Amino acid sequence: MRKTVSLILLFVFVMLAAAGCQQPAKRTSGSPLLKNEPLVDVYYFAGKLGMSITSATDNKISFNDTVNTVTILPKQNQIYVNDSYLGPLGKTKKVDGLLNIRASAGDEIQSKLAKPVMEAPAEIAPSIPQQQPKKAWQLTGRTIIIDAGHGGKDPGATSYYGYEEKTVNFDVALQISQILRDKGHRVIMTRDSDEFIELEERAAIANRNRADVFISIHSDSSATRSKNGFTLYVARSGSSASTNLADAIDSRMARTNISSNGVRKADYRVLTHTNCPAVLVELGYLSNYWEAKQLKNTDMQGRLANAIANGITDYINRR
Repeated sequence: MRKTVSLILLFVFVMLAAAGCQQPAKRTSGSPLLKNEPLVDVYYFAGKLGMSITSATDNKISFNDTVNTVTILPKQNQIYVNDSYLGPLGKTKKVDGLLNIRASAGDEIQSKLAKPVMEAPAEIAPSIPQQQPKKAWQLTGRTIIIDAGHGGKDPGATSYYGYEEKTVNFDVALQISQILRDKGHRVIMTRDSDEFIELEERAAIANRNRADVFISIHSDSSATRSKNGFTLYVARSGSSASTNLADAIDSRMARTNISSNGVRKADYRVLTHTNCPAVLVELGYLSNYWEAKQLKNTDMQGRLANAIANGITDYINRR
């Protein structure tokens, strides 16, 4: 009898233990962050959302449109939309001094953005259709194409320090694009990542979008290490408008610490195949010890981007 009772108790103990082991694990809220998802530059990220960066420090990055504000706190690993906590920022990485964040955060932010709607007065609202106000980049009605030279399998020149031209071109082009968007222009980049785009296709992008201005960003190189200075090119058969555009950019860039080689003529395909005023900018010589160092410096990249954007604005305002 005692043996039977003991066996029954043992069986009950085993069953209870097994049931305890099979209790469901606690679930964490939110979707898991992918380990290897792509990262994008914050300036490109803001542009994709149709927003403009208003401040960017190591502790806080803010960008907004007419009704929304997005705040990223890298050190706290947090994202806020209109002062409400959205979720974790996830993996980040600094590339050439610019913060890169996960691309998927864009969809999460987009779902929480308020939609700008212009409301009519209550007494006449039924008879007047509601209209959305124009986005910031639609205000001037100008379309500007910014072409970051090289990309993907085509690295361009290799600098004195070993880094590649395509990265400098892209970093400066991103900043030019953001500055021009802030000024109210519609800006299209021929490439928005490290990809290879055929030269004819770069020009075709401008023609399809009936661009007002086409700017191609490059960095120079020479076997003679002492060669230096930025250079601007227009097509030999280019219009006077192209020359005026180049002169305006040259005037602004001359205020940086990189010297000017002036405006020259050359039949680069991105210049000869475009239907609008077009300029190719060589930022400086990557083969030169001092300029290669300057072109990798984020402060100098910002100065060059501002100079080019302001030169474009000067040209547009004179038309």
